[in-house]
Amino acid sequence: MCLTRSKRRTKRGCFVLAWGKKKKEGMEKREFGELIMQKMAARLGENVEIRLQEVRKNNGVIKLGLMVNDKSKNIAPTIYLDETYLDYERGRKLEEILNVLSDNLKRGMPRAKIDMEFFADYEKVRDKICYKLINFEKNETLLEDVPYVPFLDLAICFFYPFWHEEIGGGSILIKNDHVKKWGVSVRDLWNAANANTRELYPESCCPMDGVLMELAGREPQPWPALPEKDWGAYCMTVLTNRQRVYGAAVILYDGYLERIAEILKASFYVVPSSIHEVLLLPILEGGDQRELRNVIREVNDENIDPQDVLSDNLYRYDRVKKRVEIVQMTESQIP
Repeated sequence: MCLTRSKRRTKRGCFVLAWGKKKKEGMEKREFGELIMQKMAARLGENVEIRLQEVRKNNGVIKLGLMVNDKSKNIAPTIYLDETYLDYERGRKLEEILNVLSDNLKRGMPRAKIDMEFFADYEKVRDKICYKLINFEKNETLLEDVPYVPFLDLAICFFYPFWHEEIGGGSILIKNDHVKKWGVSVRDLWNAANANTRELYPESCCPMDGVLMELAGREPQPWPALPEKDWGAYCMTVLTNRQRVYGAAVILYDGYLERIAEILKASFYVVPSSIHEVLLLPILEGGDQRELRNVIREVNDENIDPQDVLSDNLYRYDRVKKRVEIVQMTESQIP
């Protein structure tokens, strides 16, 4: 059973910490991984099998990881080495790296087998099945193996949020093999997720200045479910869920954007900040849609972790049509 831990890596804003020139990947990192694998195998003993493998993440991002299989357990955690490799390149000592990896593995490895038999029974998981949004084009290979519903230039995928007191929280991506074993359809998954996601991941929104206060270390305040004022009070709103994980999916919640449009008394832009949140912006007369889309692409390229990118497109919620649409650029607007 493969669990994906919930971990935010999105870089908000326009300030990026530069570590100098990016070293080329390939054999250098692979050789580093093989060295770590050998050293860890010597530390962990014969009862533990370690494999070095490439793991496909969201948006086709490939991570180099060590899969650690303790023969007395039924959960095999994966230790990703990409950041560790960069630490090594910056001068961190190998022994220190091995000590940190060993400590992390000990903390993350359960003391006994974890009962996962329940996951074979759809009736035992249906009440927690949720959905998230990912980019369609960037995940065409992944989507060959998972059930999904097309939505604009995106795909609605399904996951099961998982929590265990020893290994913490994460999610299990639902795949075609699960659907086949359960004997259910994509529509069944959609119906379950449509009922569960909003309840398990309630919506929240906040003016951008509130987000900046949190980033500056101020005491975080509870985010309301809906805007408390109209566009006259602020011009940018961050929309996500209370957990701030896969929060872009709140735009799918029944009637939610319609209610916001009623409060704001206007249609509005929906800017895909990441898979974890979107931004709402007023539609200003004479505004430059091309420039706004260029900003989205620039931020995605330079400020967002590649596996957190949602889309390069600009969206618009139409108050009259009551739906989200891609803002189509005219030929003269396309750079």
